[in-house]
Amino acid sequence: MKKKRNHWKIPTALLAVLTAVCIVAIPVTGYFQTMINAALDAETQEVIPDPDAQIFYWTDYETEEELVANDWAVCRQVTAEGAALLVNRDNTLPLPQDTKFSCFSQSSVDPVKVGTGSAFMSTSEGDSLSSALESSFQPGCVNTELWKFYITSGYQRVNADLTGGDPSQYRINEVPWSEYPDTLKSTFSDYGDVALVVLSRSSGEGADLPSGLPELEPYMTDGDYLQLCKEEVEMFENLATLKEQGVFKKIVVLLNSSSTLQLDFVDDYGIDAVLWVGNLGLNGLPAVTDILAGKVNPSGRLVDTFLRDNHSSPAMANYDAFPYTNAKELGLATAQNNNAPGIDKCNQDYVVYQEGIYVGYRYYETRYEDYVLGQGNAGEYDYNADVAFPFGYGLSYTTFEYSNFTVEDQGDTFLVGVDVTNTGAVDGKHTVQIYFQSPYTQYDKDNGVEKASVELCGFDKKEIAAGATEHFEITVEKEDLTSYDANNARTYILEDGDYYFTVGSDAHNAVNNILMAKGADESRMSGSGDAGLTYKWSNTSFDAETYSVSPVTGNPITNLFDNADLNKYEGAEDQQITYLTRNDWVGTFPQGPVSLRVTQAMWDDGLTHEESGRAALVEKYKELYWSDVTEAPEVGVSGTLSAIDFVDVPADDPTWLDLVDQIPYESMLNLVYNGAYQTAALPEISLPGTRESDGPTGFTKSLLGGSSGMAFTSEDVMAATFNPELVKEVGKCIGEDMLHAQSDNTVTLMAGIYAPGTNIHRTPYLGRHNEYYSEDGWLSGEICAAEVQGIRDRGMLAFVKHFALNDQEEGRYGISTWSNEQAIRELYLEGFEGAVRGGAMNVMSSFNRIGVVWAGAHHGLMTGILRDEWGMEGAAITDMSMNASWMDYRLGVLAGQDYWCGQKGSMGTLDGSEDDPAIATAVRNAVKHIVYGVTRTNVMNVGDATVVSITPWWQVTLYASTGVLAILTVLCALMAVRTGKKEKSAALDVSSKEEQK
Repeated sequence: MKKKRNHWKIPTALLAVLTAVCIVAIPVTGYFQTMINAALDAETQEVIPDPDAQIFYWTDYETEEELVANDWAVCRQVTAEGAALLVNRDNTLPLPQDTKFSCFSQSSVDPVKVGTGSAFMSTSEGDSLSSALESSFQPGCVNTELWKFYITSGYQRVNADLTGGDPSQYRINEVPWSEYPDTLKSTFSDYGDVALVVLSRSSGEGADLPSGLPELEPYMTDGDYLQLCKEEVEMFENLATLKEQGVFKKIVVLLNSSSTLQLDFVDDYGIDAVLWVGNLGLNGLPAVTDILAGKVNPSGRLVDTFLRDNHSSPAMANYDAFPYTNAKELGLATAQNNNAPGIDKCNQDYVVYQEGIYVGYRYYETRYEDYVLGQGNAGEYDYNADVAFPFGYGLSYTTFEYSNFTVEDQGDTFLVGVDVTNTGAVDGKHTVQIYFQSPYTQYDKDNGVEKASVELCGFDKKEIAAGATEHFEITVEKEDLTSYDANNARTYILEDGDYYFTVGSDAHNAVNNILMAKGADESRMSGSGDAGLTYKWSNTSFDAETYSVSPVTGNPITNLFDNADLNKYEGAEDQQITYLTRNDWVGTFPQGPVSLRVTQAMWDDGLTHEESGRAALVEKYKELYWSDVTEAPEVGVSGTLSAIDFVDVPADDPTWLDLVDQIPYESMLNLVYNGAYQTAALPEISLPGTRESDGPTGFTKSLLGGSSGMAFTSEDVMAATFNPELVKEVGKCIGEDMLHAQSDNTVTLMAGIYAPGTNIHRTPYLGRHNEYYSEDGWLSGEICAAEVQGIRDRGMLAFVKHFALNDQEEGRYGISTWSNEQAIRELYLEGFEGAVRGGAMNVMSSFNRIGVVWAGAHHGLMTGILRDEWGMEGAAITDMSMNASWMDYRLGVLAGQDYWCGQKGSMGTLDGSEDDPAIATAVRNAVKHIVYGVTRTNVMNVGDATVVSITPWWQVTLYASTGVLAILTVLCALMAVRTGKKEKSAALDVSSKEEQK
């Protein structure tokens, strides 16, 4: 007899496997639950608003349509005012209304609108270049055959991967001229008014741009992404020939790149006009075509020095992630994402800012002045070989003249006045730029204080009608004329000597004005100047006292970054470096990467990846910064205070601690540990949980697979408007987008955005160039403050990032950044200082180390600068900390870091610290900063709400599924056993009957 199969065994096995998977999934998903909740927008709380709640922040728009229309208009206006006209030979622009275009390059059909990574947003709804041209000019003005050719060509830019990206992954992929069929070329003459060439370069988070990789030489010139590739050169050569043949009348170039292309070609190939437009955002293209048509008069000014040779910058000699020479011996490692091997160490690489303060125009204009004056061993410096267009440069369709330049000393400030006359035939907006020069003295040479030839210190922008004159008055803070003396006074100084003020059309023009006032030899100058547009202020006394205390907090200002300077940090041992100095340009110009090894002190002070080493550092921090704290705070106490009671209570009011002490320590740790894109609910003080989002050019959840708001231009285009009020409107739009993202009071209470980015364009090859404003720290601070004020106006927090010295993507996880204190303060912190003093309550700390100390654990940065000097009152979050155990919670909170953008996972080094006086007090301080910030947001619109923490739906589903599957597995197993018994019994009966036969 055939044996029957037990059909319950298969479902039992399958259900057992599924049950086991769910059981394993419970702790695994628990590890990532913070990120999962953010990605799914999962409800983790129930909020019952107070029916009598006061509404602190509200939307200005009754409908979504009104909001969207305003977003689109503001984005368009930013490009209209930020795009900079660089070349306009024979008044090529504006173009006649009946112009016909042939648009060249594969980027003409696929321009760069946003960056990658945290800046990425959908732009599919925006105009194409073709549709924008037809709107600004006339229907049928674009060569459709050429347009179709590019769409179907199969050629497209390639970006580096966001996760573990590498510069070698970039490709330009321009279409070779050999692939243009003759039938296509025959259409050119019908659309021959303008050959419109679009040169695009993308950039973004995760990888810097290739600046000379040998393996990329087959794909780009010298392996350099910012030079014209051979296919682009070939295209220009053929267009120049076609222009000579009369097929094309004009060649116009759009520089569609936040990163500054090497402009060694703009005087070649018969190019008639060049317009820089940066990254366009969702609705920037219509503004670009309106500029071409003359419907908008361009008024943007460059916020970076555009070069003929991108490698001429002294920073380029040390631009990369360089492994310590004994890295392999010590088992050091690096990582480019949070899941890569080495993420627990991230201690292999370093970079040295050997150029000091001489970044961007501070180098080019200063060395130029010293060459003209025959000083500083400037050598036979050829300014024009390096610089194509100076910082602050930008043309208009009209002309402007300055007169009646005045400067009035008003004590702590100077009042600068100038009349500007529109001498052309059309109305136009004009930016007045005020620069100063401080004296470079023997004291400076003796004490290593560096001075730039000019620095931007004020600006204003106005519309001026044709033939009209407008008077500008700009206030300059005397504090902005100071220099940081790290070697002698160890604070800010205002030296005695002659200071010059000038109004310049750009930084180079400003230097030339001052050179003329000094009676320089004009034969050595590039361009001309006007001594009548300068003012000399003579300071009679050396002042090392007035600016040695913070004007915000009254605390003393002194060195905080000696451990970042190889020449001051004792742990560097014999590893001294020579910083670039204007006292000897040729003798101190960086010649290549600085070679460094890890010493024992460097290992002990922050490069260690051993728990014993980190624990020893914790004890060192306690002794250095917390020795006066002898008792752990009593928290989790019973109380009746509510967060709503504190919306107007100043941060320094001691009753804040009474409120915070109602929170149990376990809840405090949860808040500190698990801060990725959210803050946890605190029912003990009736404070709802919140959601935060990326990104630097608009509200986006793209990294979490979510939706987005308006995609605005790259930040450099915003800065190039030189219009803080317009940038403030950008901030308001972002805040409004977030307000409208609220689904209801119990699910999503948006409270903050990880933006703006305020690092420095140290070189053109920075991957996140699009996320930062400028090469100039002071301008970055002014523009960032405006954007932050707009975001805050809508009841949102702005986490200004990445604090600090995160000026490259390569090695960004834990790279040791070495610099001197003057450069750190005057360049790399100045943008953040302007933002915080302008209203920013929050920052996001950076991945990198300052010296060997992770930025978030650098007490001088997180407490000394941020709170003791600048007086910031809100919270500091980290960059993404998942699996990054070197971003140690203990070291961070003891240094002034408040919470981590990640989840606890296996990194819970604060567990069991409730009785540790220093750590427990630091945790309480951190929680106070977080809570204080939330009480200053739209979240408080719920009033004295009832807040209940709940299990998110996906966890309920997982738990329920696990339970159901377990029950079904047991039932199936029982049925399998029962069936087996029946089959066995039946088999015995059959056997018995057969035996009886």
